[in-house]
Amino acid sequence: MSESYALYRLPHIVAPGSWHMAADLALLRWVSRGRSRLVFRTYEWDGPTLSLGRTERYPEGWDERALARGGIAVARRPTGGSAVLHVEEVTFALAASIPGPWGLSPRSFANAAAEALSGALLACGLTAARVSESPRAHEGARVPRPGGDRTLCFARSDRGEVEAAGFKVAGLASRFGRAGALCHASVPLTARSRAIAEFRSGASSAREALERNARSVGELLGLGPYAAAGVGGWGGLAEGAGAEAGGIRGLARAVMEGLEAEIASRFGSPLVASAFAEVGIEEEFAAGAATMSLAVAARA
Repeated sequence: MSESYALYRLPHIVAPGSWHMAADLALLRWVSRGRSRLVFRTYEWDGPTLSLGRTERYPEGWDERALARGGIAVARRPTGGSAVLHVEEVTFALAASIPGPWGLSPRSFANAAAEALSGALLACGLTAARVSESPRAHEGARVPRPGGDRTLCFARSDRGEVEAAGFKVAGLASRFGRAGALCHASVPLTARSRAIAEFRSGASSAREALERNARSVGELLGLGPYAAAGVGGWGGLAEGAGAEAGGIRGLARAVMEGLEAEIASRFGSPLVASAFAEVGIEEEFAAGAATMSLAVAARA
């Protein structure tokens, strides 16, 4: 790796899902314009949000009235994959020039993101592994379990995602360009993300598939009572009170710190704290409002 490069760590922010998805796509475009760019960020949604894969059908199969009653926003991801309910979780995005000085193919890059997450979860006390097509493809890798509701991300385990204790604990989705790759991921900390089943037309079968295939990191680490299903009742990673809420917030910080350390190790350089403007994204918070506007600078 003789070429000089820097790995960027953007600020952790809370914003609407549509802004986050536009920002992640902007990061893919930014890394694709250089030969040695990598950027990592974690973020929170400003409320429970249903995200859909780039080509998923909507509203077919969804109860729009129930979503509205539950205060669930809807956003479309720039990546593929299936629907995710983002609530009480760690979300991260990683984008990089491909092949870059690290010499990775797009798929190898996505695998590196999954393995970095597995390492971060191990540091938190949970043994996890990337799902692989072959049990010998990677040490400790798991074989995918197909089936389940194809509309719900956590109802099945696909190649490149992350499992622990026989359950899916993270959903990863990617988008590859000619010169760059983006991977972003949902890492539920409580069971509340599985309440997505209540907004599907076939709620009963969806609920069964989720219970059979998925668990949150908090549940597997024994955070128990606070990981009860349901969308409401918790103010986010920066709010709330009580031992269980504090435990979830502490777990979130540990996962995010572990991810940063794993990415720095795997890509060969510490991450440099950077502003959004440094990677071509200008952010503006309206006074007193939890909204953001996005502008992508035409930078080389």
